[in-house]
Amino acid sequence: MQLGTAFAFFLVASDAAMAASQPLRIVSFNIRYAATSLDKNEKPWADRRTGLINQLKEITTNATDAGAVSVLGLQEVLDAQLNDIKDGLGSEWVHYGFGRDDGEKKGEYNPIIYRTDALKLVYSEQKWLSPTPDKVSFGWDAGSRRVSVIGVFEDIKTGKRFIHANTHLDNVSSQARSEGIKVVLSRIQAVQEEYGPLGVTLTGDFNSEPDGDAYSTLQDTGYLTELWNSGATRLGTNELTYTGFSTTGKTRIDFVWFGPTSEKRYSAQQFEFLNNYIDGVFISDHRAVVADLTLL
Repeated sequence: MQLGTAFAFFLVASDAAMAASQPLRIVSFNIRYAATSLDKNEKPWADRRTGLINQLKEITTNATDAGAVSVLGLQEVLDAQLNDIKDGLGSEWVHYGFGRDDGEKKGEYNPIIYRTDALKLVYSEQKWLSPTPDKVSFGWDAGSRRVSVIGVFEDIKTGKRFIHANTHLDNVSSQARSEGIKVVLSRIQAVQEEYGPLGVTLTGDFNSEPDGDAYSTLQDTGYLTELWNSGATRLGTNELTYTGFSTTGKTRIDFVWFGPTSEKRYSAQQFEFLNNYIDGVFISDHRAVVADLTLL
């Protein structure tokens, strides 16, 4: 992973310029739910857990050592996996978000994980991606219930605030993806009305390639900029985020977005798609997307 030393060098080189700014490390990672029926080359969570948690610890420790604050937007997290991850990261790490199937602990979470000694959660909400977002519900022939998780965070040291949103769009219905991202965006903008104007970051597995249905729906609004298109430096050689349990293939469907584009509240330094094949084990069928931004 090249992000640690590169980010530290950037921060030292521009320390004076960023005195009134806040460095952030934003992570999007579909960790793969703890399946009981395994795909080819897939290992059970008990075998994937250590490598995945160690990677998250390295991501966040490098950022903290460099003076940045980390926010993790994860997808496909079951309750037991969430507990394992927080235990592995340490007692200062907490989450916001609930199981999508009952609004409590049932089904997958899209948790936002953060450190309570670095960030204060000012406001939070979870909404379902459907015509009835306040209720546990399906939308637009989706194969699964899908949610949007949003938090307004305040940096404890600087007092700077920002909005972070995390989602996982449907893998079955194109309409559910396109309509779902509209719900996510409408909720971000509603939070902006109440707490803004603030910078926004959005993480998620869109199940939509660049220029695909949901991606284009969001991009065409012009409200947020996807990291790949931001001019930030891409570190490493990986170009894809969803690989399956294979070292070859498949596509780029996991993203970090930031904005609002017209307000220039962020500068983007660099990003990397981390390896998901570690010590002979695929820790997930996705790669983590790690982005280094500065909240201006």
